[in-house]
Amino acid sequence: MFFTGLSQIFWVNLVGFQMVWWLSILGRDHTQSVIVFLLLMHFILHARPAHEAKVMLACSAIGYSVDAALTFAGVFVFYEHGGGVYMPPLWLLLLWVGFSATLRQSLVFFVDKLPLAALCGALAGSLTYVAAANLGAVSFGYSVTATAYLLAVIWAVLFPLLLWVSELLGESHALHDATHA
Repeated sequence: MFFTGLSQIFWVNLVGFQMVWWLSILGRDHTQSVIVFLLLMHFILHARPAHEAKVMLACSAIGYSVDAALTFAGVFVFYEHGGGVYMPPLWLLLLWVGFSATLRQSLVFFVDKLPLAALCGALAGSLTYVAAANLGAVSFGYSVTATAYLLAVIWAVLFPLLLWVSELLGESHALHDATHA
């Protein structure tokens, strides 16, 4: 069973990312200091902060670059920056840093299940952007349906890629070992 052997680290990481997501989407530029604090706590509490920093830096850069390309292409529009800026806002970068912190913790279950990761990435990845749009954090330059399909394809590749990068750059992690015992 998946939940057998899961530690408090799993739950703290999962709840921590949910806090980062909601603060980012609802608070945007106004909650960045709280998000930075939560991310710093992640590093302070992490057993291997140097390895985690490598993973988070690389995966955040990949994810933010994908969102920057989508913004430049007109798929995403961020009105808090006048709608004409072609870089996603800082809060989205912080959200990517927060998501990257889950790859070797609460999402490590998917590391050796890449087809499942692709399916879950396609569904959850696209739906989180639709939810963010419904909450006013982003607008789409194309229809919701077209954008959701595009994001599903992107996330079907992106999530497994990020998991692969996190494994490539990081060390074996105790939580991963606990979920596969």
